[in-house]
Amino acid sequence: MLSRKERYIMEYLYQRCTGKNSCLINPREIITFASDRYIMYPPEVEKIVTNLVYDNYIEVAKSDKKGEMVYCVSLKLKGQGFHRELVNDKRTVMVAVGRTVVLAILSFLITWILKILIF
Repeated sequence: MLSRKERYIMEYLYQRCTGKNSCLINPREIITFASDRYIMYPPEVEKIVTNLVYDNYIEVAKSDKKGEMVYCVSLKLKGQGFHRELVNDKRTVMVAVGRTVVLAILSFLITWILKILIF
């Protein structure tokens, strides 16, 4: 299970790698992308990318480009199915919320009917 930050970074990596075998991404690009939601530093980005590798979403090769760290990211099979996983998670949440609302309405109606019959 991915944390919020990992999921957010994985969404960015998925966007960048869609339709390609691999792409080059600078850690600063990841920090810039995430800056609207999170304050991140290079060691934290490194940890998140490493966790995504451990979770088998991506494969990363690190390289230097003009003295700056660059990740060569390629999506693994689980990473390619990441969008489908997000859709399924949203569907699961919506089903749980819908079921809760229906049960709340049903219990209200049963209580209301019992009050009418008893009094």
